[in-house]
Amino acid sequence: MDLRSRRAFAAGHLRGALSFELGDSFATYLGWLIPWGTPLTLIGSTGADVAAAQRELVRIGIDKLAASAAGPAAAWSGGEPQSSFEVTGFAGLDLARGEPDLVVLDVRLDGEWAQSRVDGAVHIPLHELSARIGEVPAGEVWVYCQSGYRASVAASLLDAAGLPVVLVDGDFGLAGQAGQVVPGRPAEPDPALPGPASRPVTPHISPRYPAPPRPLPRQPRESDGPARHSP
Repeated sequence: MDLRSRRAFAAGHLRGALSFELGDSFATYLGWLIPWGTPLTLIGSTGADVAAAQRELVRIGIDKLAASAAGPAAAWSGGEPQSSFEVTGFAGLDLARGEPDLVVLDVRLDGEWAQSRVDGAVHIPLHELSARIGEVPAGEVWVYCQSGYRASVAASLLDAAGLPVVLVDGDFGLAGQAGQVVPGRPAEPDPALPGPASRPVTPHISPRYPAPPRPLPRQPRESDGPARHSP
């Protein structure tokens, strides 16, 4: 698991590594997508990043690592050749439309897809991608999501599977500005994670972390005063 920024990962990473950029979404997505019990090796830009990631993992029930490494690539690559892929934005996707063998992949949730998507895109939600990677059409896969994080994880999965991939890193709203979006039907908002799925999903990595907590209903306080009723 590579903790570096998604662009640093795209520029050069160990073959087969997965990108889980360290940040607010790190433990949520790793805990959601990686099967429980998978041996984990963490690679970070600094030892402090690796330590921060370990603290986040302990909170979801993972207190042991297979290994860890930090520093420049020369410190942890062991002379192994690195893999890389291109990163662009929705403007770059707009320029590439019409090229032969170009595949656009949307890895957002079902509700996001129903509301709007890039014209001609294939839809496989991120949490189903590992099991359905054989359904990705042949060609160079340009993958996007709502803001870039899920797409970066998906790009690393595709790259690890040996598929040619381009990460579309940017806010989905920019696709609308480029005139690429096809509107869909209004849909109820999906919960943050995991989204409703018609197919079985990958098991959560921690039985103690089945899904992000939802906010509790607000309870009345004494300072609110007595409840008022209409006459």
